[in-house]
Amino acid sequence: MDDMPFSSKESLKLFVIESMSDIANLHKALDHTTRIEILARLLTEELEFKDLQEKMNIPKTSLANHLTQLVDCGLVERLDRGVYQISFDGEDILKSSAKVFLDIKIREQERLESHRLFYEAMIKRYTKIEGEIEMGKEKFRIVELPPSKVVSFHEMGTFLGDPEPKASEKMRAWVKKQKISEIPSDKHKIYGFDNPHPKIIKETGEYLVNEDNPYGYEFWVTVDEDFDPGSDVTVKQFHGGLYVVSSCSGVHQLGEAWKELYMWVKDSDKYKMAGHQCLEQALNDEIDGEKIEFDLFFSIAKK
Repeated sequence: MDDMPFSSKESLKLFVIESMSDIANLHKALDHTTRIEILARLLTEELEFKDLQEKMNIPKTSLANHLTQLVDCGLVERLDRGVYQISFDGEDILKSSAKVFLDIKIREQERLESHRLFYEAMIKRYTKIEGEIEMGKEKFRIVELPPSKVVSFHEMGTFLGDPEPKASEKMRAWVKKQKISEIPSDKHKIYGFDNPHPKIIKETGEYLVNEDNPYGYEFWVTVDEDFDPGSDVTVKQFHGGLYVVSSCSGVHQLGEAWKELYMWVKDSDKYKMAGHQCLEQALNDEIDGEKIEFDLFFSIAKK
C-alpha cells in the first residue's frame, strides 16, 4: 500500500467501488495483445501509421481500430501528419502493469521455492535408513478441485505441532456455534495447511521453530455460497486447481506421504510443481491425530 495514494485499504475499497466502471473501461484498453504491443513500440519513439504497421505486420484496418481505442481512452496521442506517441497515462499504465505482472511472477517463484525447500527438508527428515519403499502407481490420482467458499481458522505456534490443535479448537468452537451436525461432510469439507511453513535451515535441512521463528497452521471449512458463517470469522474464496492426491492414516504418516507425492511430481514427465496451495484434507472427525484419515493434495500443472 506504500505506493498507493490511499490512507487505508478501506479508502481504496471505496474509491474502487465508486470508480469501477471507469477502471474496467481503462483495463479494456489492455485487453488485447496488439494494443499492448502498440504501447510498447511507442514507448521509446513517435511513429507514423505506416511505420507502426510495418513493424507490427498487421492489416491497416486492424491497426486503425486498435489505435482509435487507445486514442479514445487517452493512452495514445495522435499528432500532426498521422504520427502517434504514447501519452503520459499510457506510459504510466504500461509501467504499472509490467511491474504488477513481474511482482506476481516473482512471488510465484518464491512460493515454488518455498514449496521445494519444505518438501526437500521433509524428504531428508523422513528418508528411511534401511531403504526406500516403492509405491504402486495406483496410490496416486489426479484431481481438479473446483472453486469454493471457505471459512478460515488460523493460529501461530512456537514449536512443531503447536499451531494445529489451536486452529482446530477454534474451528470446532465455530462448528458447535453454527450447530453443524456432521463434519467433515460433502457440504463441509475440512482442509488444512502450514501458513507459513516452518523455517528451514538450508545447510542442514532441519526445521527452526521457536518464539523468534514461529510457524502457522490454517484450517478451511467449505460452505455453500449462500451459507452465513457469521461476522466473527474470516471467509475466503478458494480458486481450486489441479492436484495429485494420495491418502494416509495418522499424523505420523504425513511426512512420508508428502515425500512420496513430491517425488512423484519430481519424476513425472507430464506434470510439474505448481504454486497454488497444497492441502491436507481430514476425512473423518477425530481429535486423536493418530486416528485421522487424510487425503493429501499436492498442487501441480501440466508441463
